[in-house]
Amino acid sequence: MKLSWIDIILILLGLFIAYQLIKAILGGSWQTESLIIALIIFNLGLTWKLNMNFERHIAWHKVIDRNKLFQS
Repeated sequence: MKLSWIDIILILLGLFIAYQLIKAILGGSWQTESLIIALIIFNLGLTWKLNMNFERHIAWHKVIDRNKLFQS
């Protein structure tokens, strides 16, 4: 499976947020509001990425259904 640039950015962002979350739990660097905003942005990125995969999957079904229609 080939990683796209979006996957790489999301992985790096997720690792950085996890690092900052651990630092905040241990007495850390970021304020709570900053962590919440970062987690929301990360969630939006993952949702966007999953939606792209879902759209490709739905398009695949449309092609299969269209082929079945023309074969009958």
